[in-house]
Amino acid sequence: MMPARPLRSVLIGDTDHYPSEYIFGVAQGMALLGHWHTAVSVRNDIDVIERRVEQTAPDVIWGHMLLWPPGGPDVAAALLDLCRRWRQRGTRVIMHDGDARESTRYPTDISDSVDVVLCNHMADRSAWNIRQVRWPYFAFVQPRPSVSAGMFLCSLAFAGRLSTAGIYAERTAFVFELKKRLGSRMLVFPNPDCRHTLMRTPELAASADAVLGYGRPESPGWLDVRVFQYPGAGGVLLYDDVERAGEFLTPWRHFVPYQRHDVDSVMLAVQFAKEHGAAIRHEAFQFVQERHTSVQRVEQALAEVLS
Repeated sequence: MMPARPLRSVLIGDTDHYPSEYIFGVAQGMALLGHWHTAVSVRNDIDVIERRVEQTAPDVIWGHMLLWPPGGPDVAAALLDLCRRWRQRGTRVIMHDGDARESTRYPTDISDSVDVVLCNHMADRSAWNIRQVRWPYFAFVQPRPSVSAGMFLCSLAFAGRLSTAGIYAERTAFVFELKKRLGSRMLVFPNPDCRHTLMRTPELAASADAVLGYGRPESPGWLDVRVFQYPGAGGVLLYDDVERAGEFLTPWRHFVPYQRHDVDSVMLAVQFAKEHGAAIRHEAFQFVQERHTSVQRVEQALAEVLS
């Protein structure tokens, strides 16, 4: 049950190593809901983490990379023990699993330490022996669309990790195909002018005629973070996994579909975005900001453990 005061929460996660949508979104959602929130890096010694948790006396602990922290299994075991002891004192522990994976990483019973796992997928996580809640990513709260910025003006933008190996290899090859076709009309990030775009989302969304998203239909229930990130910032998203995105947004109204791995289909989608972008930007911004921001997702998570 919600106490008659602001909730106190602490996030234990990889707070300083890279910008995380989850970490920023939890902090934003908690603050805008009127709660008191802090965070501590999982890379700290366990006694530093213990001290921050003790100082906070949290109603809720948010876990980021809780089972797979830098430092390996010994660190994970210490974190789970900390969560177990605070859970015995009444604190609720929430864990996040947002990756596109079909099999469970670290399949072990964690029910003594964690109350619920928030999943950006529908893959089976029953080995953890805790409740699994469908929890897609979200847009950051933004009161109005941004104005465009010169460095982001383009026909098509892609912002995300690129690699010729692993799970990003297929996406990377497709991005490079599109770049070859569009040339200077397409911007790919990171680049020397902008090494990370997460906190530049409003300007990028407003400046690009379209932003490329890329689904993974082979991963059950998984949604690209861009599905909410860019429409919720007033951008025009191109997305290929129409069935999955269509659970939440309306094709041609909130985003523009394209055929998976089809360069010509993307070219047509870019042209459509250029011609009809104003209406899509308006509809998408209003809809996502009303229903799919960090505030709604944090409210949902808190209701799972405190109602």
